[in-house]
Amino acid sequence: MKKILFFAAIACITLNSCKKEKGSNTFSGPEVAMGTGIARSWITITHDEVPLEIGVEMTDEVLSVLPKTNFTVAIPLHIKAKETTAFDHLYITWAANGHPLPGTFIGPHFDVRFFMTSLEDHLAIPAPPTPGFTNLPPAGYMPASYFPDAPVPQLGVHWTDKMFTNPVTKAMILGSYDGKFTFVSPIMILPVLQSGESFSSAYAQPQLFARHNWYPTKYNIYMNNATHKHYVTLSNFVLR
Repeated sequence: MKKILFFAAIACITLNSCKKEKGSNTFSGPEVAMGTGIARSWITITHDEVPLEIGVEMTDEVLSVLPKTNFTVAIPLHIKAKETTAFDHLYITWAANGHPLPGTFIGPHFDVRFFMTSLEDHLAIPAPPTPGFTNLPPAGYMPASYFPDAPVPQLGVHWTDKMFTNPVTKAMILGSYDGKFTFVSPIMILPVLQSGESFSSAYAQPQLFARHNWYPTKYNIYMNNATHKHYVTLSNFVLR
């Protein structure tokens, strides 16, 4: 159903672009250069302003020629995404050499971070150690199965699921800084995206939420074979 939202759409005038579907609209953010290709965000919401799915689409060229060094790209969200969800922007990292995870290692991969703070705020996070890294969210505001792992400048504390199994090819990483839950980040190794395989999984949820809003409960990876575009998304929103 989610892929159909991309195919038979009618263009309309909005801040960036809009696709109308029966019972829902899809709003796209601006195109952003990413490697040798193009990426952009989008959100599908019902006519009652309930979010259905939010994510990023990447052209095939993004995955075909990648450097041997890391890079990051900030992806703006359409104003409708900011109005109907807790998210402010996307921040995507290409980890060219991979890195350790607790008890394992993940190879070259993408981190697709959905940030709930502004770009300026998270880029201002200094290098550890600072009090912001040790000031963790209160009990209940992070999922019980997650634990604080790596402190990273300009990003915050990465939280890892205790249930990770080897080898890690795709997973959900969470983030915090200075006592706040700050981002949700699906990660996946390059072959997973290149293969075009479809994947969808629920991920652990906290018991408490700082703001009343719609929050996703699943992450998804898939490809549109007709357009050769790759998607990383969040869906199954619940009002908290």
